[in-house]
Amino acid sequence: MGKASSNKKVARAAGISHGRGYRPATPWGYFGVIALIIVLGIAGTWASRDRRISQINSKGATPPTVGTTWYEGYAVYECGKFAPAITSASNPHGITTKPGSGVITIAPKTAAVAGKNATLGKFSSAAGMTLNAAALQVPGGKLYTDGDSCQGKAGHVYVKEFAFVGDKTGQLYSGAKGQLPKLDPRNIPLQDSKLLTIAFVPSSEAASIPPPPGYVNTNLQKASASATATSTTAPSTGTSTTTRPGSASTGATTVSPTTTSKP
Repeated sequence: MGKASSNKKVARAAGISHGRGYRPATPWGYFGVIALIIVLGIAGTWASRDRRISQINSKGATPPTVGTTWYEGYAVYECGKFAPAITSASNPHGITTKPGSGVITIAPKTAAVAGKNATLGKFSSAAGMTLNAAALQVPGGKLYTDGDSCQGKAGHVYVKEFAFVGDKTGQLYSGAKGQLPKLDPRNIPLQDSKLLTIAFVPSSEAASIPPPPGYVNTNLQKASASATATSTTAPSTGTSTTTRPGSASTGATTVSPTTTSKP
């Protein structure tokens, strides 16, 4: 009995010793396989995205193509004063604006808003704005219709396009009868890094429609600079999907207006 008990004690001691000293081997092979699957999954997702974009964008398609991100500044000018920047624009297809920024984000997700379909009308519709050759109204604002009194004179809808920040001349468009060049403002194509002033003023004031105010310029430049930085650091899969001559990032800081400007 004494010998059997002693043997059991020795066995238990050996078991305890073995348990304390034993460490299971780290399954590096398993972890390596998991890591490889994740990497291949990410690479496959990017490749699939690029293939899909290439399928949507036919060769030689008019920009902005699907996958491109542009930014354009805008302001609404009503009878001598700027209206507050629009605070929302819901468009799942990619024509939007950050609240109060005065900057249109042009990032087509479908052909319906890409190329020649990327127009001011797409933005005005997304923002809930009334805009056509004879009417202008920002969300929550006054409705102006062609011929309404504006500074004591008959007012008309105009759009003035400025080629760059600091451009004081601009290109004037109007849908009003007898006004040239005549163009339904909804058909005006959105452009990269340019600015638009959508206005309701008398014909005598059309030539002096001002460019968007300073905060719009600041936000546009921030968006363009941030997007340029993003495009240079994005993962490369052999196909470029972001084109910018000068493109927010959606994370760009927005500078909001503090006062209403009047030229």
